[in-house]
Amino acid sequence: MDKEQARFILCSFRPDGADVSDPDFAEALKIAMENRELGEWLARERAFDSTFAKALGSVDLPENLREDIIACLAGERSDFPPVQDSNDAAWIGALASIQPPANMREQLLAAMDRTAAEVVTKPEISLFRRFAVPLAAAAGIALAFLVTRRSEPTVFAKTVGIDAVQAGFVRSYESPFFHLEEKRDNKQVLIRHLQERKLPCPGCLPPGLEKLKSIGCRKLVIDGKSGSLLCFKVGESGVVHVVIFRREDISGDFPPMENPEFVRVGDWTSARWENGKKVFLMMSDTVGDKLPELF
Repeated sequence: MDKEQARFILCSFRPDGADVSDPDFAEALKIAMENRELGEWLARERAFDSTFAKALGSVDLPENLREDIIACLAGERSDFPPVQDSNDAAWIGALASIQPPANMREQLLAAMDRTAAEVVTKPEISLFRRFAVPLAAAAGIALAFLVTRRSEPTVFAKTVGIDAVQAGFVRSYESPFFHLEEKRDNKQVLIRHLQERKLPCPGCLPPGLEKLKSIGCRKLVIDGKSGSLLCFKVGESGVVHVVIFRREDISGDFPPMENPEFVRVGDWTSARWENGKKVFLMMSDTVGDKLPELF
């Protein structure tokens, strides 16, 4: 093995020294110890790799990065492509069921810092290729973040129409990235979660909803306005979604809870009303015909 061959192999040498005892690196390391130029090069490479790994680990992702990326992918709030056939529907349904683990970022960073427990089976693979997947993911996130950052601040309307709220929720719900931030079958626990985040919470709900078990909740951001989502289980497979926004953020006139307005758009049926300086939108695409029974 000559100096250049040793340099090529040592390109895969990890900065934490996990490969010191690996027999695949033994001869290359021996040459590096005997050749001053190669030894100094290896020291510089290890220092650079270590600094690079620490730099990636120190990056704090913006709180709204996920929403920014989804908005970018959706093409400035354009709708998702319509389902053409049953195969499309199956794919969309399968993707929608995938929820990224909450600690995915930590797992990716931990994978980059693995120690000697890992076995290197192909020493000729360079450090660059070893980091290819996480680097590509990081680059994609950075690109999406830069694309969604504008030189001028985004200007939102003072209020949002209720139809825009419904359309915004449906787009979010049908996105493969949709998830609930908190999952509990106790409505009061979910309401406390929303209160802690200073999100609009229901003072009271229709009598029928009070009897249902909750599924979960999350924050909704539509056209720059922050609202809340509460989901309830109806029967074996039915789901009812309750969207809540502050009255000052929603335009239009709405009836009281005792006499809600019912609207059907596509597969979705919604009930709309106003109560306690908040606007409510109760929707379902599974049990829409049962919404009146909940009041």
